[in-house]
Amino acid sequence: MSDEEFEYKGQQVKIQMVQPLTGGWLWQTDINRIRLASERRAPIKYRQDALQYAVMEAKESIDIKSDGKPSSFR
Repeated sequence: MSDEEFEYKGQQVKIQMVQPLTGGWLWQTDINRIRLASERRAPIKYRQDALQYAVMEAKESIDIKSDGKPSSFR
Protein backbone atom coordinates (compact mmCIF):
# COMPACT_ATOMS: atom_id res chain seq x y z
CA MET A 1 0.00 0.00 0.00
CA SER A 2 1.32 3.44 -0.86
CA ASP A 3 0.04 6.88 0.10
CA GLU A 4 -0.35 10.02 -1.97
CA GLU A 5 -1.13 13.31 -0.22
CA PHE A 6 -1.97 16.75 -1.54
CA GLU A 7 -3.96 19.87 -0.70
CA TYR A 8 -6.83 21.15 -2.87
CA LYS A 9 -8.81 24.30 -2.05
CA GLY A 10 -7.60 24.20 1.54
CA GLN A 11 -8.66 20.57 2.02
CA GLN A 12 -6.11 17.89 2.90
CA VAL A 13 -6.48 14.83 0.64
CA LYS A 14 -4.87 11.44 1.29
CA ILE A 15 -5.16 8.61 -1.23
CA GLN A 16 -4.08 5.11 -0.26
CA MET A 17 -3.36 2.96 -3.30
CA VAL A 18 -4.03 -0.77 -2.78
CA GLN A 19 -3.17 -3.66 -5.09
CA PRO A 20 -5.54 -6.60 -4.41
CA LEU A 21 -4.47 -10.21 -5.02
CA THR A 22 -6.68 -10.28 -8.13
CA GLY A 23 -4.46 -7.62 -9.77
CA GLY A 24 -5.03 -4.02 -10.76
CA TRP A 25 -5.30 -1.08 -8.36
CA LEU A 26 -7.96 0.22 -5.96
CA TRP A 27 -7.80 3.18 -3.58
CA GLN A 28 -9.20 4.69 -0.41
CA THR A 29 -9.56 8.45 -0.25
CA ASP A 30 -9.70 10.58 2.91
CA ILE A 31 -10.52 14.28 2.79
CA ASN A 32 -9.59 15.97 6.07
CA ARG A 33 -9.44 12.48 7.65
CA ILE A 34 -13.00 11.64 6.53
CA ARG A 35 -13.30 8.63 4.24
CA LEU A 36 -14.80 9.35 0.82
CA ALA A 37 -17.02 6.58 -0.51
CA SER A 38 -16.02 5.68 -4.06
CA GLU A 39 -18.48 4.43 -6.65
CA ARG A 40 -15.65 2.56 -8.37
CA ARG A 41 -15.44 -1.10 -7.29
CA ALA A 42 -13.48 -2.80 -10.11
CA PRO A 43 -9.69 -2.51 -10.05
CA ILE A 44 -7.95 -0.41 -12.69
CA LYS A 45 -5.06 -2.15 -14.45
CA TYR A 46 -2.38 0.54 -14.19
CA ARG A 47 -1.45 2.37 -10.97
CA GLN A 48 -1.05 5.78 -12.65
CA ASP A 49 -4.51 5.53 -14.26
CA ALA A 50 -6.07 4.54 -10.93
CA LEU A 51 -4.31 7.42 -9.17
CA GLN A 52 -5.56 9.93 -11.77
CA TYR A 53 -9.11 8.62 -11.35
CA ALA A 54 -8.84 8.85 -7.53
CA VAL A 55 -7.50 12.43 -7.69
CA MET A 56 -10.30 13.47 -10.07
CA GLU A 57 -12.88 11.87 -7.77
CA ALA A 58 -11.49 13.69 -4.71
CA LYS A 59 -11.37 17.07 -6.48
CA GLU A 60 -14.96 16.71 -7.73
CA SER A 61 -16.13 15.84 -4.24
CA ILE A 62 -14.46 18.97 -2.81
CA ASP A 63 -15.85 21.14 -5.65
CA ILE A 64 -19.38 19.85 -5.08
CA LYS A 65 -19.15 20.49 -1.34
CA SER A 66 -17.76 24.00 -1.85
CA ASP A 67 -20.12 25.33 -4.54
CA GLY A 68 -22.49 22.56 -5.57
CA LYS A 69 -20.94 21.95 -9.02
CA PRO A 70 -18.20 19.57 -10.10
CA SER A 71 -15.19 21.21 -11.73
CA SER A 72 -16.10 19.66 -15.10
CA PHE A 73 -19.20 21.94 -15.28
CA ARG A 74 -17.29 25.25 -15.01
